Amino acid sequence: MTVTLGNRSAIPAPRRGSGVFERARTVTEPAMRAAVDSLPPTTRRAVGYHFGWWDSTGKDRLRTPGTAIRPALVLVAAEAVGGTPVGMAAVAAVPAAIPAAVAVELVHHFAQLREKNSTVSKTFGTSTAVLAGDALLALAFDVLAAQSGSHPGGSTAAHALSTTVALLIEGQASKGLDEGFRTARRRTGALLECSAGLGGLFGGGTPAQIAALRGFGAELGLAIQLVDDQRGIWGAGHPDLRHRRRTLPVVAALASKSATAERLAEAYQKSLSDVEARELAAALDADGWRDWCVAESARHLRAALDQLEPGITAERRQDLRAIARLVGDRDR
Repeated sequence: MTVTLGNRSAIPAPRRGSGVFERARTVTEPAMRAAVDSLPPTTRRAVGYHFGWWDSTGKDRLRTPGTAIRPALVLVAAEAVGGTPVGMAAVAAVPAAIPAAVAVELVHHFAQLREKNSTVSKTFGTSTAVLAGDALLALAFDVLAAQSGSHPGGSTAAHALSTTVALLIEGQASKGLDEGFRTARRRTGALLECSAGLGGLFGGGTPAQIAALRGFGAELGLAIQLVDDQRGIWGAGHPDLRHRRRTLPVVAALASKSATAERLAEAYQKSLSDVEARELAAALDADGWRDWCVAESARHLRAALDQLEPGITAERRQDLRAIARLVGDRDR
């Protein structure tokens, strides 16, 4: 199948703050809808339900849009290395990067559909969810393949994406803290690293610039994972504790000799009630693990920005810095 991306010259100008995400959604969603419409009916219904475009019967519904961090990063990275100055309406680097922006978002949702407790698996069954994820993965490479004939970086991009998919599949729960961070790099950092690198590639960046952008994306991915881990433990319902997920703060606490380490290990041997999860979250907080999470996230955000210093000019770093700031604000 071939996905048509429409008029890639009609692209809104980049905007500061959350506007970079809004623009990414505006640019990529029509192509994603076109891709999903090419799927067989049953798979299409499950995928559209996953995206929130319609309910389980296929009836259209309003939805809260996702952040679109990955496609936004592709587009902003492309602008950071090429095209006209950031902020102007005619951005020459962006059109070539749109297929990559669509592809990384499709891969992100492929990974989500592989999770045991995805809403699609609960509604349509595990086999349908897995097949829907596989369909999105195929669509991602189809979108990117359509670009390979018109851009010299097409084959390099396909290889980068396939390597990233392998890392995503490899990522799984870990027992040690060092391995936990390596897993986080595979599960979250790898796709952000790929997104920034593909943006640099299709924006016409030098090898040094692309390497700087990849480093930025990798560190940003770890910061995002830590923010999400913080929400999963201390957010509404404490879902990561209820599902006994071995997230980074959990792995760090278990590896420590802190006051809650033994209590946490015992709690993870059984199902937790709402009250038990709430009390365990409070104990972890009192023992300093929420503060640890905040500090580690901030450290990786600083490291992400440091990656940009060698190859990206200050003016062209602004939207990348805006993305990093918005990631940091998610835990407040």
